[in-house]
Amino acid sequence: MILDLANMLQTSIQRRNQFNYEHQVAVRPEEGLRIDYVALNVSLARLANVMGWYKLGEDVDPSDSETLLTSYVDLINRVFHVAARQTWSHLIVIKPDDLEALKEKQKAKSLSQEFLSIQHFIDQSLFERQQDAFRHAWHLILKLGLVDLGFDEETIQKTFLN
Repeated sequence: MILDLANMLQTSIQRRNQFNYEHQVAVRPEEGLRIDYVALNVSLARLANVMGWYKLGEDVDPSDSETLLTSYVDLINRVFHVAARQTWSHLIVIKPDDLEALKEKQKAKSLSQEFLSIQHFIDQSLFERQQDAFRHAWHLILKLGLVDLGFDEETIQKTFLN
């Protein structure tokens, strides 16, 4: 099964619009963009915390795969929010061949480097309005889930859509 990223993106946008309508949420566009980026950063940090590889010298409770998957799917949702707010939705959809090539990549030698790179590209996409930086962060996030965490596309999509 190939991830239907277009459908997942559309679902994310619809859910957020419905929530905003039901709760009468209204913010200025620039503030909304900042809020979406903060939420994306927090979601990335939560995933790192659940993974726990960086907690050297600490007792780390092993996280269950469901918590890990839920944290990862939340991260994807936050990426979709930023993409929609920036009008960069076209960067989300990836050709099947490109997605397959991404899945063939090797696991990260350093999760710390991978997370810091994702963070750097996210920041660049905000402060320098760089679409390529956002695309690169998105591809690294997809690789993180499909390769480094070993989630399959069907599991990601089912969890996201439920």
